Amino acid sequence: MDRVLQVDGIYTDKMVVPENKAFKISGRAIRNTTVTAKVLNQVSTTNTDDDGLWTIEISALPEKTVTNIELKNLDETLTLNDVKTGKVILLTGQSNIEFKFRDDAEYQDQIDHLNLQNVYFYNVPQLEYQDENLTLPKGLTTSKWQAADKDTLWEMSDIGYWIAKELNGSNPNEVVGIIDCYKGGTSISSWVPEDVLQSDKELVKRYIKPFKEATTGKTQSDYDQEFADYNASVEKHNTDLAKFQKENPKVSLSDAKDQVGHTPWPPPMTPTSYLRPNGLFHTMIEQVRNYSFNKVVWYQGENDADNPDVYAIMLRGLVSSWRKLFMDQSLPFYIVQLPGYYDEPEDAWPIIRQHQLEITQVLNDVHLISIADTGEKHNIHPTHKRIAGTRIGKILSDKSYNSTPYVYRTQAAGNQLILFVASVSALVQRGKAEMEVRKAGKWSTHEVSVIGNVIVINNAQDVEKIRYAYANYPTCTLFNEFGAPLAPFEMEIE
Repeated sequence: MDRVLQVDGIYTDKMVVPENKAFKISGRAIRNTTVTAKVLNQVSTTNTDDDGLWTIEISALPEKTVTNIELKNLDETLTLNDVKTGKVILLTGQSNIEFKFRDDAEYQDQIDHLNLQNVYFYNVPQLEYQDENLTLPKGLTTSKWQAADKDTLWEMSDIGYWIAKELNGSNPNEVVGIIDCYKGGTSISSWVPEDVLQSDKELVKRYIKPFKEATTGKTQSDYDQEFADYNASVEKHNTDLAKFQKENPKVSLSDAKDQVGHTPWPPPMTPTSYLRPNGLFHTMIEQVRNYSFNKVVWYQGENDADNPDVYAIMLRGLVSSWRKLFMDQSLPFYIVQLPGYYDEPEDAWPIIRQHQLEITQVLNDVHLISIADTGEKHNIHPTHKRIAGTRIGKILSDKSYNSTPYVYRTQAAGNQLILFVASVSALVQRGKAEMEVRKAGKWSTHEVSVIGNVIVINNAQDVEKIRYAYANYPTCTLFNEFGAPLAPFEMEIE
């Protein structure tokens, strides 16, 4: 007989729940009946609705708790074994946070010398589309909570591994739970609910209308032809790239792509494409809507280089809508400011970095982690992610600053302009430190000096605007004492 009492997919043995924070469990059972949860000496109950859905809230459990959770519905019992409390982090975004640890340049060396304990992870199934009958696609890979060890780490997020390694090194006794929820090649428009895109006419124009135009009035044969043409262009690109590499064996893959071009993207749009507006908000984020997290890390933006000017609207909407969905208005978000990458429209990534910086200054408990000093000029998927992941882990550990350094205030003093920097005690300079200054509508480059946590620009009378490391592939020269770069920025001077 099939089991009627069920829990949603993320609730499995070995799961990690936040310590000292209430959490929920949800699932299905017989409709209009009672579900009971027993944890330690705590008993909680709830009733299923007309569809048999239920959600039950469990009071906060203390740190270093290891227990089982027993669920009952009528004559059925379901037990979640080896549940631990710890620090739970939701990692989400597109391909660079999806990039698997097995593909890291240091993978084998790390596995051969692995010293990791008390780390667990869960990969949210990459559900691309679900029909009206809630039928799951046949090829969908399910998931479960796993201990991060030599046998499982190959399928963990690369960034997630380095985060966990840093957290584990700073506090070996703390349990860490990493929830990987990502999908490569995606725009932020796929990760927000409908009301975010409908809230702004420009977003409707750039995302909603093109989707409708691309998916209205077409037959299956039309889609087949579009994909045949697309696949042909990908095949031609791969052939050209392989030929170039054979003829130029000493040229790196990054430089080869600079000569030949990059893989065509995106593929044609269809009504069921995971690239569709709002799609992944419903198919992936809503999968974990009832789980509880300590922190959220958002690493995305690469795929919005064609629409950088509207990124801020969607990023603000994402933070607000996810907090609403998770029913946790104080949930901390950590926004990863994009690394360096040259092959995008001019100033596209600097504009997105600026929006990523600004959102951390207007929303409560939203923090910036800049990795603008990393990346490869012509390779959008670097295989070295130690610096980025370790930096994120250090900030998530709460043992230093809660963000990378950023300019938060300016002050004119005679012919000097003084910039005050947060998240640093004493700035460290690597090479010549320069900023761009605009006067009378014209940009020029000025060398700057640093004194402690301030930056001084001389001959700064009548300055209209300043900017630093403002390029797709920037040169970062100012860092805090932990090696985190001053966040690239652009700022008007009043």
